[in-house]
Amino acid sequence: MNQRINVLLIEDDPDFALLLNHYVNDACGEEIMYVLETASSLREGLELLARKEFDIALLDLNLPDSQGLATLTRLRDQAPGIPAVVLTNLEPEALDLQAIGAGAQDFLMKSKVDPQQLRRVIGYALERSRIFSQSETLVRGSPDGIMIIDDEGMVLYANPAALTLLNRTLEKIQGRLFEYPLTTGGPCELKLPGPDGERTAEMRLSEVIWRGRKTRLATIRDISELKRLEQARAEFKEQRRMDQLKDKLLDTVSHELRTPLSIIMAAVGNIRDRLAGPLTEDQEEMIQSADRNIQRLTRILNNFLDLSRLESGGARADRQPFDPSSLLREITDDLRLTCKGKNVQLLLTLPPELPPAFADKDMITQVIGNVLDNALRYARERIQVRAEHDGEKIVVSIIDDGRGIPEARREDIFNRFVQLERPKGGDGYKGTGLGLAICREIMKINDGRIWVENVKDWGAGFHVALPLAAPDATNVVEGVRCNVQK
Repeated sequence: MNQRINVLLIEDDPDFALLLNHYVNDACGEEIMYVLETASSLREGLELLARKEFDIALLDLNLPDSQGLATLTRLRDQAPGIPAVVLTNLEPEALDLQAIGAGAQDFLMKSKVDPQQLRRVIGYALERSRIFSQSETLVRGSPDGIMIIDDEGMVLYANPAALTLLNRTLEKIQGRLFEYPLTTGGPCELKLPGPDGERTAEMRLSEVIWRGRKTRLATIRDISELKRLEQARAEFKEQRRMDQLKDKLLDTVSHELRTPLSIIMAAVGNIRDRLAGPLTEDQEEMIQSADRNIQRLTRILNNFLDLSRLESGGARADRQPFDPSSLLREITDDLRLTCKGKNVQLLLTLPPELPPAFADKDMITQVIGNVLDNALRYARERIQVRAEHDGEKIVVSIIDDGRGIPEARREDIFNRFVQLERPKGGDGYKGTGLGLAICREIMKINDGRIWVENVKDWGAGFHVALPLAAPDATNVVEGVRCNVQK
């Protein structure tokens, strides 16, 4: 099947039009058929273009109603997608070359035209137009803004991405002065208003020849997200630096205070034990107060040092198989006396058998002891400790009957220096807010987990997940069958 090519000839010389019509017929072959339609003026040619589809236009620049490059410009303004071949009576001159720069695909000398040359020029023009159309499709589809700006700062072309970035329509930008400074020598940043607030764009300029004119190619890329990422990265880096300085300060202060604190503790202990002589009742009361505060300060320093070692990676877990049932019984037995003094009942519920856990036993003792100490402060009447084998882990739960923990604070309480309902003044609890942060770090290095939730009909329930020991480690630990205690 022949390929049909519709050719529009805009030529006011009827003799040349007739000659070209013969050449077009002679140029037809088995594969291509040319169909020629003629207009004797630009106005008539534009009317035909408005009514019909043409594949190519053969254009004389000097017509009764239009002269020179303006003829080509008017044609391209109305039909920008049609390839145009300029017809000329002269050898290639500046005007013909300017026509190529202005968008014509080729030119054809009237005095040397023949069927073979006509066929060649039309074929090359259509192919160049196809390649140009593909390039223009890429430019139009580019996510970066692309603009052509002349030496006077006038916008000659803008792709859809540029219009979106500048928040402008084509009518409000093309043919008008570019509203931002055109600086050379490297990329520059533009602050662009948008419907969602100000955006940051990066613009680069380079010199190009566009339609025979020396112009500037401006590429504009939205870097708002990159700027936000850089700002977030800088803030994170600064926050990390401040945290490191704070940790270093706390670590240094803690170590420096240990020696004088040990001396003060020994001196107060000697006075308390009356090694320096008898004490009056008032003196004994003051020494007891000093001793309590020294013990508290010692715990604070130890917490600082523990957390510093855990977060810096200086602490190492000595992970061994151990029996979790025996550990829980030991911890709760030690705590029962304290519970009786506060009128709080401590309940331990264990299954008949639990597989051995694999963790640092001393560290896990510290975690469970810390959580139990918190439960004891907030419980009204009861604390329940229970354990269960859940898949590949053992979950120890410590539940009190206090008021629970608000959902919004359940992750926050595992951060440093966070305390809930801390009394102001008086003899209320004056901890450091480090206990649960230490518990979380301990569980991390033991491949475990700690979390909290509120339990129906109770209060806060803290859960500690312990990894299981390997099956061949079972015989290392003496199995303990515990009866349920209520």
